[in-house]
Amino acid sequence: MSYVSDMASNHRYVQSDRNKMKQLKSILLYFETEPDLVALNRLVDHAKVAGAKLTVATVVEPAKSQVILTRGGLDFGKVEELLIEDRQRQLDEAVNAIVNPGISIETRVLVGDVDNAILKAVITDRYDILVKQPSPSHGLRQRLFGSVDMRLLRACPCAVGIMHLKPHGYSKRAVVALDYSDDDETKAKLNTALLDFTTFNIEVEIAEMHVVHAWRLYGESLLAHGRGKVPPERLAAIADEEKAKRQQWLERVVNEYRNSLPFDRAKVFNPKIELLHGDPKIAIPQRVKELDADFVYIGTVSRKGVSGWLIGNTAEAILDCVDCSVLALKPEGFVPPAPAT
Repeated sequence: MSYVSDMASNHRYVQSDRNKMKQLKSILLYFETEPDLVALNRLVDHAKVAGAKLTVATVVEPAKSQVILTRGGLDFGKVEELLIEDRQRQLDEAVNAIVNPGISIETRVLVGDVDNAILKAVITDRYDILVKQPSPSHGLRQRLFGSVDMRLLRACPCAVGIMHLKPHGYSKRAVVALDYSDDDETKAKLNTALLDFTTFNIEVEIAEMHVVHAWRLYGESLLAHGRGKVPPERLAAIADEEKAKRQQWLERVVNEYRNSLPFDRAKVFNPKIELLHGDPKIAIPQRVKELDADFVYIGTVSRKGVSGWLIGNTAEAILDCVDCSVLALKPEGFVPPAPAT
């Protein structure tokens, strides 16, 4: 059901004034259970800034996947219809509770297996970002790995945000994790996209932005203590050289990005640059925790499997160890698995 007249949208990233910044035009907000008004209002604020259309959706699994229809004389097809009507009413009431939304908001009840229903909607309607709250059954860390959350992070071709509400207030800090991208165009584009998303969010919820990169020498433990051990002074010299190279790269990426921004955006783009030494799987979540960050933004450059691109091991490990909202971006050319028909 549409609540505001449809706004023109091509449902894809479009070029902005700087001819590089990508803007959100269509957002899919998915609720597993009843709509959360706090979460809904936060997404409305984001959509207003972007001038984006917001779709609020939920999924009802079909009766035929659960039971034998007409068992005991009960028409489960009718039960499915009632479930759809009930979920539609919940979505409509939540949207109607928003005072002067100022954007186009649509509600949708999708029918099917959750993963496939969401994936099909994203591919068919070409949403720019899928947002959901963490699954409600367990603690956040257990919920992400191997749950609906992680399955959508793995399979969804658009950006995926897992929105974690913090009842005791927000630090307004964000961590943007960049991957070393010298001579790697895919990673370089992904880093730029991450900075785009975070810079956009400065207008809404971020006051302090930390751009981080975690590094360590290849085989560092072996070189320090194992069979490949080298003299400490030599290892220190090699590590210092690598550290300097990574620091120069990180500063260059941030400075080049700032120089590409229009003047008004460049003024508010003043991130803290942090080079972290250690395994990214450990160092990045630790820094997120130290900062009490509200957001972590990460790219998912990854291995390629039989069903398309999959989220990388490092990204999975980081997302599974943080207690804040996360946004994960796929590289250009990501091939999602085909949704089941």
